[in-house]
Amino acid sequence: MALSLRTRGLWLRIAIAILAVVGMGIAAMLGLIWYALEAFADCRNVILSSTRSPDGTKAVYVFRQECNATVPDSMYASIAPMDRPFSPDRNHAFLGFVGNAEVLSSWRENEVVEIALMPGRERGFIRHDESVGNIRIDYK
Repeated sequence: MALSLRTRGLWLRIAIAILAVVGMGIAAMLGLIWYALEAFADCRNVILSSTRSPDGTKAVYVFRQECNATVPDSMYASIAPMDRPFSPDRNHAFLGFVGNAEVLSSWRENEVVEIALMPGRERGFIRHDESVGNIRIDYK
């Protein structure tokens, strides 16, 4: 009887150890799947140019958003103050389109920005605003 209790306890400890190893394996597998899916859906913004206003208080930032292979690149332009780092999340774009084209920006004065789009592979506008606050946008 004493031997069977000891054997039963041994088998119970072995079963618990196996379940723990299997549980850690499943948790590790789920973690790897989650990490791969997060990395696959991740996008990054690449600033291509910035053009300061004549008074030096703000700038037009042109940037490209690059995502994974299943999402086409997009181009954007934003106006942001110069007293803090540019952030596409904080400084919303006034121009956005799917695809690639060269975007040239210049300031005519502190309240007028000229935007020229050099032909490329743009496939449709996401945004095409005529002004940002009191700043007028002239498209050429």
